Amino acid sequence: MDNSSSHDSRFTSHEIAISVRNLSKKYRLYDSPTHRLKEALNPFRKKYHRDFWALRDISLEIPKGTTFGIIGQNGSGKSTLLQIICGILQPTTGSVEVNGRISALLELGTGFNKEYTGRENVFMQGTIMGIKREEMEERFERIAEFADIGHFIDQPAKTYSSGMYVRLAFACAINVDPEVLIVDEALAVGDAMFQRRCYRRLEDFQKSGKTILFVSHGLDTVASICTRAMFLDKGTVVQVGKPKDIVNAYSKVMAERETEYAKRMRSGQKEAVKLMQQAEDERIVNPTSTHFGSGGAEILDLKIINSEGKHTTVLQMGERYVFKITVSFKKDVPEPDIGINIVTLTGLLIYDICPSVAKNPMFPIKANSKITAEFEMVNNLNPGTYAINVNVAEFLPDQRVFLVRHLDILTFKVIGVPKCYGLVDLNAEIRIRERL
Repeated sequence: MDNSSSHDSRFTSHEIAISVRNLSKKYRLYDSPTHRLKEALNPFRKKYHRDFWALRDISLEIPKGTTFGIIGQNGSGKSTLLQIICGILQPTTGSVEVNGRISALLELGTGFNKEYTGRENVFMQGTIMGIKREEMEERFERIAEFADIGHFIDQPAKTYSSGMYVRLAFACAINVDPEVLIVDEALAVGDAMFQRRCYRRLEDFQKSGKTILFVSHGLDTVASICTRAMFLDKGTVVQVGKPKDIVNAYSKVMAERETEYAKRMRSGQKEAVKLMQQAEDERIVNPTSTHFGSGGAEILDLKIINSEGKHTTVLQMGERYVFKITVSFKKDVPEPDIGINIVTLTGLLIYDICPSVAKNPMFPIKANSKITAEFEMVNNLNPGTYAINVNVAEFLPDQRVFLVRHLDILTFKVIGVPKCYGLVDLNAEIRIRERL
């Protein structure tokens, strides 16, 4: 387990953008408002609440210039941590130090007054950030242009759609010259074109050496744009390290919880919400393991076979290859599924294929059967090194559960002379005609 960014001796204090030390946050939960009143008025200080620790003993140092991703299930404490870093909430114990101006895009519309117009909210945000009105007037056109909400800029914020909220909030957040930018999942609300515009600005921030704290359920996004990441679970740090390692650890834990939930559902228990909570409360064991699942199958082998029938891990661009997987099933599986994912070494998903997605479902498999699955395809990847994940799953009435999943089971190298930029060559035909 890599937690080295919690206290990294390679960096001096002036090189640290965010320092979190022994941070904990406790809430008091009451079953009813009456219990809250009873506790407040009880002369013997009788306790009517139960303590809920949203965060427990979080220590973290984020160097300047880092794009730091945080992933975890809903309720894991991500938003609470960000709000404490921003100064919106106060910790129960511990401390936070932020070096530099901080700008945050948190929950939808946070900091906006719905009775004010968009224009008025922009200037109010500037005041909150300590920016003089004259400066905000100079920046206003840039903010309005980026937000691109038209005449709604002079309408009350209560008339805005969720997309308009995000557009204006992000435009404000990036145009106050922050040293630290915090983004909490809000970009998922925007349309595709606006999301791309936002990610281009995040890339600009990265190039200029700014620090970004990024929370998202989009694992591919975390793997592709972050330079460091953390897995937060039930208020505690599970793992800190390279984004791909963190994404893999999170995926493993989620798969194990889904498997456990499926087992309990099959056992005849009816309260699904309670069961899911029980599954989530189980201790996380070895999140760094690269293979996991319910154990109903075993991946025996994966080979890449070229046109000559030989095994290889060096692939030529444009050539045809067969990815051959051998699987042993330990139980009857009425609706099985076998898939492969091709990812970059940073964990970005490039290609994901399985019979169910290809509308070619598999036949039922009996226990103790051994089968092979072949995926034949033309290699259109550009030169580079890639990894393969293999998944064996079963479909149950209400979910798909991994029998076994093996991450990075094989790496391979692509060679050749590329005719385009990017990861994949789509073999475009270019036609240019003179218009008469």
